[in-house]
Parts: sequence; C-alpha cells; structure tokens
Amino acid sequence: MSHQRVVLWIMVLMAGTGLLDAGHADAAAQLHLVVGVAVSYLGFLWYRGDSDARGFRRSRWLSVAVVALTVATIPYYLVRSRDEAERGRALVAYAACLAAAAFAVWVGMAIHIGLT
Repeated sequence: MSHQRVVLWIMVLMAGTGLLDAGHADAAAQLHLVVGVAVSYLGFLWYRGDSDARGFRRSRWLSVAVVALTVATIPYYLVRSRDEAERGRALVAYAACLAAAAFAVWVGMAIHIGLT
C-alpha cells in the first residue's frame, strides 16, 4: 500500500470517527479501541514502507513503539531516518498530517450535524 493511500485511510477513519461521535457518542466510545488499533496498524504500514524505501534498518523496539505509541514515535523515527536538511520538512509534514486528522474528525462531526 502506498504512503499516500495509508494516510488517506487514516483520514477516512478519523472522519468516520467524528461522524459516529457526533451522533452516537455512547456507541462510538466502544469503537475507539478498534479505531485506535486500525490507526496503529496503518501507522506501522506507513513506517514499514518508508523505512524500506529509505533503507533504514528497523529495530524491534522501534517497531513495537511505532505500533504502541504511533503519534509520539513517528517524529523520533523521522529525525533518525532523515538527514539534517530533510528533518524540519518531514516534521512539518507530520504536524500537518496530525492537523489534517483532527480536521477530518471535525468534518465528520460537521457532516453529522448538517444531516440532522
């Protein structure tokens, strides 16, 4: 799966979560674990694809950390896998992805509110 497709699926999951949260908060709370596992899996897919493309040797502990603490570990990986010229740009792109995920949740909520 390509990097762009993984990010797109994460955004779709976030929008779906927002849609469910706005309409059925009690039922959606039970799905947060499933969504969290799916996002961790997709984050690992991105990490695996990126590290393979860059020839970065993945350690077992970093792989576990990427699955367990995706949001916190990806910046560490970005700093370790990029040279100095690329680090800042990679971290800004990651921050933009996090902002886009939060926006996708908001869009999902707005869609539900607009439909009711």
